[in-house]
Amino acid sequence: MSTLSIKTKETNPFKVQKKTKLIQELADLDNEVLEKLVELKKSKKAIAMVTDPHSWQTIKEFIM
Repeated sequence: MSTLSIKTKETNPFKVQKKTKLIQELADLDNEVLEKLVELKKSKKAIAMVTDPHSWQTIKEFIM
């Protein structure tokens, strides 16, 4: 297992701890999936859809 250092703009230690746990959850995804998630991260429309509770619920119901 490798160790990776990631810089974040977050300064709140509780938010850093949460972000660390979330990133660790993503660590076992293969590169192809991570690339697709980064592509979505770059889309303002995608971000708006996952931050809107109604849209997020619709997305979850569709893919799960």
